[in-house]
Amino acid sequence: MRVLCLSITHHTTPLSLRECLSLSPQQIEEVLERHPIRSAPFEAIRELTVLSSCNRLELYAVINPMGYPDDRSGNAGQPVIEYLDKAFGLPAREMSPYLQYFSDGQAVEHLFKVTAGLDSIAVGETQILGQVSRALENSLKAGGAHHVLSSLFRSAIHAGKRVHSETEVGRHPTSISHLAVQLARHRLGTLAGRRVLIVGAGKMGTYAIHALQGEGVQAIILVNRTFEHAAHLAEGTGVVVANYDSLADELTLADVVFTSTAAPGPIIHQAMVAEVMRARQGKPLFLVDLAVPRNVEAEVKSIRGVTLVDMDDLQAFVSTNQDGQPEINQAQAIVDEEVSEYMKMLRIIPFIGELHRKIELIRQRELEKTMRNLKQVDPQIGEQLELFSRSLVQKIIHEPTMHLRTESDEETLNDYVDTLARLFDLSEGKEAIPEPMEGK
Repeated sequence: MRVLCLSITHHTTPLSLRECLSLSPQQIEEVLERHPIRSAPFEAIRELTVLSSCNRLELYAVINPMGYPDDRSGNAGQPVIEYLDKAFGLPAREMSPYLQYFSDGQAVEHLFKVTAGLDSIAVGETQILGQVSRALENSLKAGGAHHVLSSLFRSAIHAGKRVHSETEVGRHPTSISHLAVQLARHRLGTLAGRRVLIVGAGKMGTYAIHALQGEGVQAIILVNRTFEHAAHLAEGTGVVVANYDSLADELTLADVVFTSTAAPGPIIHQAMVAEVMRARQGKPLFLVDLAVPRNVEAEVKSIRGVTLVDMDDLQAFVSTNQDGQPEINQAQAIVDEEVSEYMKMLRIIPFIGELHRKIELIRQRELEKTMRNLKQVDPQIGEQLELFSRSLVQKIIHEPTMHLRTESDEETLNDYVDTLARLFDLSEGKEAIPEPMEGK
């Protein structure tokens, strides 16, 4: 068994490619159902969870390496690359120069850092924690995550929550929108007295409104396709809500514009901005596009008087203006501690899963036999027999499972595994147990 992660993120991949890789939860769920793993041609993939956000696409997989070279070169990740190509229809050849490959302990640590917000453009941002949770939920629903990935993601979520509750990184999180406001202030000198337009009433727009409080702006205008949603968001904030149909008019009046909508392509085009700039009679316009895929056509940059910055520009700004290293070190220490604890448990997770599966098969078989012998059984009695058998099995298996999870001595753990494997004929589960995996 191998735990792998294939990652495409803002660290290595240009925005022009990242915006082609943004996948919605619905798309991911449909692909997992339409192209099931553990069956041809993807039988080497035993578990799979897909994490997609505006700045990353990552596939976490449990691989049966049989038939693939079991080395650290990335070849063992070939089944996942093939899944990207054939199931998702993504351009694997174009992505290959930008793919990062993490295996075993490195994959575990990477997910923990991602979930804690330590791998984000805005270090400590909290949105990724919810995105990781939703990725797990979607994978469980589609049958992609089982014993290993479900435990891995739950442990990573626990680590992320610890970072957010126990460190200054978590107590004072920085959002992409806060960084965007800082960038605009840095480029323009001040935002005081300026008219700011926000396009999009999602979380980015919400955080932008909060970040602009105290900047002394003249006015904040919010535009969204759904007026009611924007009005609800703006309630009590002093933000003015305008109709989406008036976007061009609002662009004409604004000094600074932040865009972040879920549109699949640009909503602000070169021709629109050219017309807006003619109406502005040379007054400069500063656009910050926080969306992936982008909301603003790249060609807008060529228009005189227009400054357009996107997520790549924001990342460059952050890389030269980052601070808070002591707090980051504290968060990393928590991640390291949680990774160490999980790595102790990871080795026996497949075995525990196989043990539970074997006992559940015995329970079902014996319950079916009993129901046949009883012939016509009252439905309520049948339900009680089902509940009783489940409860009995859970209570019997609880103690040995806990001993396996908590045993720290490797020799004793191996003895436990050998004994249980013989008693329950768990040769498949025993063979699935990996050797201790490399850490960092």
